[in-house]
Amino acid sequence: MTLQNIATEPATKKMDLKNILTEIGPEIEKQGLIYDAENKFAEKNFSLLKAKGIYKALIPAELGGGGVTYSELCYFLKDLAQYCPSTSLTLSMHMHLVSVLVFKHMNGDAAATKTMQAVVEKDWVLLSTGGGDWVSSNGSAEKVEGGYRINCTKPFCSGSPIANVAVMSCAYHDGTKEHVLHFSVPMNSEGVEIIYDWNAMGMRGTGSNSVRFKDVFVPDERITLMRERGKWHPVWDVVSTLAFPVFISPYVGIVEAIAKKTISIFGNKSNHEPYALSSLGEMHNHYQITRMSHETLIDNAKNLILKPNRDTAAVALQTKSIITQHGRMSAQAAMEALGGYSYYHKVGIERLYRDLLAGEFHPMQASKQREMHGNYLIGKTLAG
Repeated sequence: MTLQNIATEPATKKMDLKNILTEIGPEIEKQGLIYDAENKFAEKNFSLLKAKGIYKALIPAELGGGGVTYSELCYFLKDLAQYCPSTSLTLSMHMHLVSVLVFKHMNGDAAATKTMQAVVEKDWVLLSTGGGDWVSSNGSAEKVEGGYRINCTKPFCSGSPIANVAVMSCAYHDGTKEHVLHFSVPMNSEGVEIIYDWNAMGMRGTGSNSVRFKDVFVPDERITLMRERGKWHPVWDVVSTLAFPVFISPYVGIVEAIAKKTISIFGNKSNHEPYALSSLGEMHNHYQITRMSHETLIDNAKNLILKPNRDTAAVALQTKSIITQHGRMSAQAAMEALGGYSYYHKVGIERLYRDLLAGEFHPMQASKQREMHGNYLIGKTLAG
């Protein structure tokens, strides 16, 4: 049975994410461990999520979705990651696109409403990259009659084996100036190919393969934006403010899982070395910074009832960087506290640590964020 053929539960009222996670979380955890060990895409976990209608959770109930709030979704992704980080991150890649659609729908964008209706009615899974489609993008596009001919390869496309529609961008030179085209195309379009190259240190169950677009025709009506390449555009105020809390939430869940597991292990011991207790305290300090920054990041999006701007984007960029940095520091202190015991696969921390490291490679990486925030603090335009 394919994911597209699984019947989903109709959303007649607001979806209860906590109850659903209590029900399916243990099975997701069990399968996630197997997929990580086998280095395979966690397909059964996405079958479980899809059967419960989770992919539609954020879409308003009046459109057939689950009607949950934006903040509820972010915290759900955090909690889901404690069962399986790969599953949570892959779901977030679909959900961060949906969050932008919901925002546009709330602000009267008919095209966004139509896309969300298709997600509901056709059980679409939306695909993007985990950071390969930022301000400058890549590839090349040629203007042809009725649209554009696209050639590019996009890495880190989590969930690619089950995706229906790719939401991407591509560099385009019109003979005078460099631009970037934003577009969407069905994954079954001629010239779209998944390159099964995902073999990584962590997040092994995400199916984050590269996707190649070779002479793919994109009609004019599917070009959602043309902007100047390499320069900050207001679209990034929206993406930073609304998408970042969604895709970083799984990483906060990983940090929380490591902290809980470490404290539990310590609780089963009768004697503790002073240095180990100091490391345990350090772990929790960094965890608290991570947790509070996550709350700030989510609150910054105001449940999508806001007008994203330079200020909200700067908060999102900064808190994302704080979360990834202090999350790693928390995990490292946890391993120092446990010593060599933490290195055993059976303890479970090494897998969580491997998955956590991927957070840095989503936009913006720490060094670039610091540069951008410096520009922000002295009143300059955010750079790409």
